[in-house]
Amino acid sequence: MNRLVLLTAGLLTVSTSVQAQDRKDSMKVKTEHQVKKTAMKLQIPSSLQAEHKELHETLEKFTLLGGKTGAAARETARVLHPHFMKEEEYAMPQLGLLAPLAQGKAIGDTTEAIARSEALKRDYDQMISEHQQIRVSLDKLYAAARDENHPEVMHFTDALKLHAKNEEEVLYPAAILIGEYLKIRDAVVHH
Repeated sequence: MNRLVLLTAGLLTVSTSVQAQDRKDSMKVKTEHQVKKTAMKLQIPSSLQAEHKELHETLEKFTLLGGKTGAAARETARVLHPHFMKEEEYAMPQLGLLAPLAQGKAIGDTTEAIARSEALKRDYDQMISEHQQIRVSLDKLYAAARDENHPEVMHFTDALKLHAKNEEEVLYPAAILIGEYLKIRDAVVHH
């Protein structure tokens, strides 16, 4: 929660700074915004891409195990894969704007980032519900791995649960706040 408070405070500080700069250089900002209609390409931060890739590849390896552990890993993969696809579509790309926004850099057209944040807001309850389904499948995977003596699988289930908690407490709220911040910033720029 402290990270979310700090992130919110940081976004508000940046917002105040941007508003002051916008008032000071209103004409310049408006002209720059009108000329630069192309958006900064939205990219999932490389650290998040690497983490998702590692989680996916590790789970894929566990699906090849035999017995109850392999079956439980396959069920977890079945639930997890479409969820990861949604996250990579509209919950993570706008997070790539955090650093440029914090540095006060121009990002161009914000339409796509705002739309992705709005999609996450609309589907937020569903995303959390999917996390609950994933946790249930991870509990089954953990039990099977414990019974069949696969400590690496047990460790993986704990890591994936922590990953989901981080998304709920930090990443999803940050992705939504980026859209809210951009809407406020755009309203100030256009006035």
